Amino acid sequence: MDLFAEVKGYCDGMSRVFAPAGAAVLPALRFARVRAFAPWVIACFMFAMNVGMLATVYDAPVELTVLLAAACAAPVTICGHRPVTAWLMIYIGMLVTPPLVSPPPANNPWPWLPMPVVAYLIVLFALAQHRSRWMLAAVWALSLLGALVDVSLVPMSSMNPAVVLQLVAAIVPVPLIVGDNLRWRRLAQARVAEQEQVSAAERARRELLEERTRIAREMHDVVAHHMSVIAVQASSAARRLGVVPADAEREFDSIGAAARQSLAEMRRLLDVLRSDDAVPQRAPLPGLDQVGVLVESARRAGTPVELTVTGMPAHVQPGTELSVYRIVQEALSNVIRHAPGAATAVAVAGNGTGLRVVVENAPPSGVERTLAEPAGTGHGLAGMRERAAMVGGVLLTGPTPRGGFRVELTLPLVQAEHEEEHA
Repeated sequence: MDLFAEVKGYCDGMSRVFAPAGAAVLPALRFARVRAFAPWVIACFMFAMNVGMLATVYDAPVELTVLLAAACAAPVTICGHRPVTAWLMIYIGMLVTPPLVSPPPANNPWPWLPMPVVAYLIVLFALAQHRSRWMLAAVWALSLLGALVDVSLVPMSSMNPAVVLQLVAAIVPVPLIVGDNLRWRRLAQARVAEQEQVSAAERARRELLEERTRIAREMHDVVAHHMSVIAVQASSAARRLGVVPADAEREFDSIGAAARQSLAEMRRLLDVLRSDDAVPQRAPLPGLDQVGVLVESARRAGTPVELTVTGMPAHVQPGTELSVYRIVQEALSNVIRHAPGAATAVAVAGNGTGLRVVVENAPPSGVERTLAEPAGTGHGLAGMRERAAMVGGVLLTGPTPRGGFRVELTLPLVQAEHEEEHA
């Protein structure tokens, strides 16, 4: 198992070297197998060719033939996993092969076998994809040095040492340059992907902040209404109640002044939250009584929607009503955008202690929209969760077994009322 795991690791490393640009058109599993075994197939072919040439053309001993052939073919199997080791192996193998065997044929243009030259170029290509340019320059210089040593030690009547060195100087940089370019291209793509992830995270964070700002602006009107009522009641208490002790009248005046000061501070806060392109909202904030208008608007947009309202409590806080309205609005907008024509059910039910809102749609039917959809005001599910959390509710979302989507909101009304009483 250990040997198999190590061989598989070598193959996985080589798969990055032998991966063609058009590999996406092949089935993933079959192409992965081809990439894993390709280095071994190439190495076995090179080993057989080296053995044949060393035994027949160079008349080398059997032991030396096998050793030199393996030294020049084995690095191909590990160059993707350990490129430096592979380069050292094949460099030493090519360096010692010409002096150890008999002189090559007279018509050979260089002292090396063809297959080791091909293997050396493959290893250089793999090395260039993993190492710096300084190291690649050192490899090029050592390659020239090794070529100079071999042409000096091996006498050949048909070989011009200057020509051999020129060929080595011209051929060796080709796989180094190509591999280095691919390496920098991968690094650039990785940086772009990382930047896209950072941008997506920043965009999500910005959208969340925008949604919170929008919620704060809307809640300003709700809180301002209550503060206005407090200010009016405190200022008119002496006239409405008749004879009021002086201490109580001063207390009412203090409460009214504090309420008016709070209103002024809230207006300043609203000015800070309002963006430059924000349009002031002059219409009354919507509530539960406007959910039917949303349903009718969705029907006009081509989506069949059924509304069911049961057990509605007599009093619901304005902030809670606004959150329910916005969540239903966003849920219906998502249905029209992502599942046009899907049958949708909206259920609003109260049980005295809480409020439960469900928006569930069936799979899309492919019906095109005929009119404009009810515009959502938030940023999808994230905005809905923010609104639910603001009023102490719980929002559950997810696909249904039938292929549709479900949005369920649960709000504790009694807790909200008690908080208002103790405030």
